[in-house]
Amino acid sequence: MISALQFKSGYPLKLPGIGGRRIAFGDRINVLFGPNGAGKTTILSTLAAACGCGEGGWSNGRDGGEAPFGATVQRDGQPVFYQDCYRDSEQSFVGADYLEANAHLRSTGEKRIGLVNELIDYIEDRFLTYRQKRTDRPTLLLDEVDNHIGFAGQAILWGELFARLSKKYQLIIATHSIFPILLRRDSNLRRDNIILLSPQYDHVCLQELGRAIDYYNRQRGS
Repeated sequence: MISALQFKSGYPLKLPGIGGRRIAFGDRINVLFGPNGAGKTTILSTLAAACGCGEGGWSNGRDGGEAPFGATVQRDGQPVFYQDCYRDSEQSFVGADYLEANAHLRSTGEKRIGLVNELIDYIEDRFLTYRQKRTDRPTLLLDEVDNHIGFAGQAILWGELFARLSKKYQLIIATHSIFPILLRRDSNLRRDNIILLSPQYDHVCLQELGRAIDYYNRQRGS
């Protein structure tokens, strides 16, 4: 797993949400949350480079690369998978073929029985988890994997899918979605680590969501 990241040089030091602070990661769900330009992709690509999977896909976790910006990355020897939504990669988190075959994930369609298990099986087949030991806990670095999925699909991803995956993987996910804030867990069983990269950005998003809901209710006389 990856336990921490700290930048030593370059423009990340000038970003308000990053700077020279030590960014710590928990062993289950870690969410990099902030607007465009806040540094989400920079953090993920730096972690990927340091772990030897900067071009995407799997690393073996042991043979790392050179981290940009003189960054220090604390990690163990577990495998790391990097999904970069900005690259044309056949190893994407959720492939276009799956979204074409399951329209309810990219629209406002309702949740079906078995959907979560179906998608879990699909993802684990791509990630080749059968090759891992039962004691292994690989890391998934996922860059905005929910930005092409409809609102209902996002609710399923954050409410059920990522929760299931976090039992087997460490997840570090960059997102704009409001769902990890709405569905955040903080208990003895699971503590979601929300890493805010822009001050008050979560409050702004929640405020605007509330205004939209109020408008919707007023229009329908609720």
